[in-house]
Amino acid sequence: MTRPPRVPPSRRATRWRRATLGALAVLVLLAGAGGPEARPGGTPPRPSATPATRSNGPQFAPDSVFTQPIGQRATDPRSAAMMASLRRSIATRYGGVAAFNSSAYSMSLAVAGADTPRRDVSFDDCQHKGAPSKGLFDGPAHFRNVPIPEDAKASEGTDGELGVWSPDTDQLWEFWKAHQRADGSWQACWGGRIDHVSANRGAFPLPYGVSASGLSSTGSAVRVEEARDGRITHAIGLAIPAPAHWRTVRPPATRSDGVNRASDAMPIGTRLRLDPAVDVDSLGLTAVAAAVARAAQIYGFIVVDTAGAVGVVAESGTPVKARTGQDPWSDLLGGPSYAVMKGFPWDRVVVVAPDPAGPR
Repeated sequence: MTRPPRVPPSRRATRWRRATLGALAVLVLLAGAGGPEARPGGTPPRPSATPATRSNGPQFAPDSVFTQPIGQRATDPRSAAMMASLRRSIATRYGGVAAFNSSAYSMSLAVAGADTPRRDVSFDDCQHKGAPSKGLFDGPAHFRNVPIPEDAKASEGTDGELGVWSPDTDQLWEFWKAHQRADGSWQACWGGRIDHVSANRGAFPLPYGVSASGLSSTGSAVRVEEARDGRITHAIGLAIPAPAHWRTVRPPATRSDGVNRASDAMPIGTRLRLDPAVDVDSLGLTAVAAAVARAAQIYGFIVVDTAGAVGVVAESGTPVKARTGQDPWSDLLGGPSYAVMKGFPWDRVVVVAPDPAGPR
């Protein structure tokens, strides 16, 4: 059977899983959240009429998948079973506390200036395909003409994730297993580019991008500045063990790498909400976990990736640490990253029903 290009499995899942043609067909049907089609060759597009205005990171379209309040969304009929499964996953790993992925397996973001030189990212054949996948250097050419700043650093951990945002051209790249070589050039195993970020709802064109969901990892990550401000104004990415089979992928995700056929398995793309009636201030949470909780009451979580343990997606502090010698998360977390989410009320979290109007 002819196989489509392999999307990299999530960082913490079985690495070399292959997608079948049937899987790709399902994903193509869900591709509507991907925004405008990528321009050939990575040519900078004309800035949109409403350019990104968020000073500390890319801002997607006003109706992006990350900024839609879900406080009034109905509860999914299967919520109890799926949440029971999720709570078991948390209870049986790492002392019963969900991870806060800020030290590794996170997205590192570099911001390109108007004068940042553009260069091609070479292909690292980490999946032993034998040749670069279609679209990396031909057609939309996601690996060509990338403005990577000199101080860019990929995140720590085996994933080596790197995001590059160009506010001046309204473009965002995300790379998986990115690595800077001794001569200063960059290589990566997979990734993708979003053109017209400020008009995009938060998804890469299929089958590109880093996360198993096809959604931007940058868009769902808890940013350092957000943690410092104590205010998160978007849905937060959640990585989970053993998500449901890829045939059950839910919008806003455009794809999945799940293989779990259990009836209580949670699909990639599932949205979760913390009960708005919960008094967050009374829980005794860390400041970061409290900010996550308040955002989860309004915007919720989105299951975006597969992992070895339940984990909240956060921005990597690696670039700042490389410049200053100090990880910016050290003073913000109030302790080790593995204890940040201690006491989070997962028993008050529900799965919300998919949006009947379509991908959100």
